[in-house]
Amino acid sequence: MANLLHVEPRTKFGKRNNRRLHWAGKLPAVLYGHGEEPVSLTLGAEQLEAAVRHGAKVVDLEGAASGKALLQDVQWDTFFHQVLHVDLLRVHAGEKVTVEVPIELKGEAPGVNDGGILEQLIHSVEIEVPLDVVPEKLHIKIGQLQLGGELFIKDISDLPAGATVLVDADELVVHCQVPAAEEEEAAEGETAEPEVIAKGKEKEEGEEGEGEKE
Repeated sequence: MANLLHVEPRTKFGKRNNRRLHWAGKLPAVLYGHGEEPVSLTLGAEQLEAAVRHGAKVVDLEGAASGKALLQDVQWDTFFHQVLHVDLLRVHAGEKVTVEVPIELKGEAPGVNDGGILEQLIHSVEIEVPLDVVPEKLHIKIGQLQLGGELFIKDISDLPAGATVLVDADELVVHCQVPAAEEEEAAEGETAEPEVIAKGKEKEEGEEGEGEKE
């Protein structure tokens, strides 16, 4: 669901004025797209940060600009405590947009109960999706993931209708691995027996050599 942001015109620019905006609880923004001239705006920092932290991709604007906008580029400070600037892209109902959406794992993997280690390799994916159904997140169900099992982009369970994933469907997202220590122990066990046989063979050859000397 889109979040409502109240925006005001911005007439002063530069680092000093941006600092004043932040002190006043506001932040600078630029609205552009659809062949219209870019518009410099200000908006409430708390409103925007709340929308971003809740996974919003699309917002509704009111005030100096109206309509829907995509959060195209959100710039945070070094420690991700505060938004410094945001680019807004004009969008219209019904059109498709390209967004990056987080991937979350859903359920518990049986392989973990068997001693496996769950590793998620991809945490977000870029999709092209109708504006009206932009998801806040996508999910992969891991309830059947056994030890040694793998799940891929194609296993996303709730891709919206009309959405297209913009990466290879066979990209590995999550797997349940055997712990490295156990793999090493298994490998050592496999090599131990041949070594014993080799040593035994050397001993036999040595005894035969002694017999010949006699």
